[in-house]
Amino acid sequence: MRRKLMGAALALAALAGPAALAAQDGDWNSGRALELVQRAQERRQVALSDTGMVDYQADARGYIYFYLDRRDTGERTLVKTDQVALDVFWKAPNLAKQRIVGLRDERNLPTNIRYHEDHLTVVQDNFGDLIRLGDGDEVADVLHPAAASGPAAYDYRLADSTTIRLPGAGEPVRVYKVQVRPKDASRPALVGSIFVDRRGGDIVRMEFTFTPVSYVDEQLDYINVLLENGLYKGRFWLPNRQQVELRRQVPELGLPAGGMIRGTMRISNYRFNQDLPAGLFAGRRVVSVPVAEREAFAFEQGIDAELREAGLAASGELGDIRREAAELVGRRLLSGLPGTRIDLSSASGTLRYNRAEGLAVGPGLRFSPGERLSIGVRGGYATGAEHAFGEVDVWRGALPDRFGLGVYANQPRDVGVGPVISGAMNSVTALLAGYDFTDPYFATGAELRVDRPVGRGWNGALRLRGEEHRQAQLETDFSLLGGGGHFRPVRPIAEGEFYGGSLSVRRGVPAEMARGLALGVTVDGGVLASGDVRYEHWRPRLDAGWISRGTGGSELTVDASAGAAFGDVPPQGEFLLGGRGTVPGYAFRAYGGHTFAFGRAAYAADLFRPFIRGRVFAAAGWTERTPDAVPFQTATSVIPPVPPIPPLRTGSMFSIGAGVGLLFDIIRIDVARGLGDDGQWEVIVEANPSFWDFL
Repeated sequence: MRRKLMGAALALAALAGPAALAAQDGDWNSGRALELVQRAQERRQVALSDTGMVDYQADARGYIYFYLDRRDTGERTLVKTDQVALDVFWKAPNLAKQRIVGLRDERNLPTNIRYHEDHLTVVQDNFGDLIRLGDGDEVADVLHPAAASGPAAYDYRLADSTTIRLPGAGEPVRVYKVQVRPKDASRPALVGSIFVDRRGGDIVRMEFTFTPVSYVDEQLDYINVLLENGLYKGRFWLPNRQQVELRRQVPELGLPAGGMIRGTMRISNYRFNQDLPAGLFAGRRVVSVPVAEREAFAFEQGIDAELREAGLAASGELGDIRREAAELVGRRLLSGLPGTRIDLSSASGTLRYNRAEGLAVGPGLRFSPGERLSIGVRGGYATGAEHAFGEVDVWRGALPDRFGLGVYANQPRDVGVGPVISGAMNSVTALLAGYDFTDPYFATGAELRVDRPVGRGWNGALRLRGEEHRQAQLETDFSLLGGGGHFRPVRPIAEGEFYGGSLSVRRGVPAEMARGLALGVTVDGGVLASGDVRYEHWRPRLDAGWISRGTGGSELTVDASAGAAFGDVPPQGEFLLGGRGTVPGYAFRAYGGHTFAFGRAAYAADLFRPFIRGRVFAAAGWTERTPDAVPFQTATSVIPPVPPIPPLRTGSMFSIGAGVGLLFDIIRIDVARGLGDDGQWEVIVEANPSFWDFL
């Protein structure tokens, strides 16, 4: 009688809608929530003894991705893809067997990673009463919330009533979402939600992560799990889709990237009551056919089929698991990593060498007192400029949705149209041969930072800053091979107080997608008070890029940028083109003005994978200056004599070139030739641009 009354109450709440349901059930461990958990416990036992299903066989197909995940930029770099095919067997009362019949991989970067067995297989029983991952090396014996002793360890809350569409169900299935949190978050436990079928009480779906102490491996940052079942023969809830992602990182070091493993498994083609022999289930639970047979398996889809369609970006489902889990446990830190680590997010941020600073050393620390709160502190000393520098930043949230504040002193900035070299490579060329491919000045001030998604695939960024701009000087003439003779003089800027900011919206193309169009629109500007001169200016800019990837590693890219500066533009607001990073084959940043445009088209293909990748390219650029613009003047220097800076040229540039990428295209060597009267040969050695963020 009590169960009937409870069922009637739940039905009335569901008819009233999710808002009414939540209003009636705002408390943890309400009678309705505990009733649903009890029904789920009972159904887990009854399902094992249901005589309508003696055995089944199914097919499973999955992808496992290993990639580098950069939280500070949101970039992801694919390292390795595995594709797996399995035969899945089950026999009453509770015998299970899986056979790997197909397995192949593709490497994009060097790696020797090996996966645990359960990363390549299917969870057939919603984990049973104790949850283990990584064969117990990652998570060991965490209590299932629907185990008999679950209510002693977990709190439950009826959060919502909704409908979901699942294979075999015909009509949408009405389910209740029950949120789960541990009574004691300092003990191994999961945090998340279970979705319970309104009619039968079966667990239809689970999505969860774990408390930090659950992780056996000290390098684990987090694990997110999603299990979804389908309805078969009108009564059996069996595995349909499963996703697991885990992130590792060195515990003591805040490195620029963590190692992410994401697995997706889909189970289909169920065949029931085939009288499977008991001997099939003898021995190990997971077996494999011989290597040659695995590699010869005829997969229905290509190894990159899923990536080309969806990319590596976290799906909304997996991405929401940690956010919701943090709310359930009061936004405490859910990471398995220490809350305080040495910040090595950028190699050149920690150690660099250039003509304006000399050798600059700046160690940092990063604190994470909460799941969505991060505080960074970095400070150091520039030996050539003989000044200290540093920054403190505070972030709330994570890309693409976060806001923060930064306070900084003597932060190096670069005049130009964007980075043309990685920080680490610039330090190498400056130290070895006296080639510094930056035009620096220093900024001291504060900045408000907001990043938000603004539409499907689009992300916005707002920066508001108040700061003092200070002229950099040529502070060193030391290089190991060139004797300092190649160091250029430092370009002058207008010193003073600047108040302004920037607003941008961008849509990128993930590196693993087959084709796509990237777009970016930026407007920056402000007011700079330099003595008696007041510079009021603004600069709109458009960036676009098209990429198309074919078979055999071939790739066609076309990139273009254009912008203009309006108003009274200070020297540091001009656009500079020429040489590496823009139009190679010309003197570095020899062209400049208040209006610019440049583009580059490149075709690349594997010649001897993974060791050699060939590339041909062409580039063009154009600049124009307003007639009344004030020319650059040479900055002061402590290393005399300094040759004067030639006046900036305007007009058009064209160049062509070819190059090779070595060892998975990590190191690139290009040779370019400028086609104009002032064109020249240029050799460029650089790391793949996808690594520039942390170099």
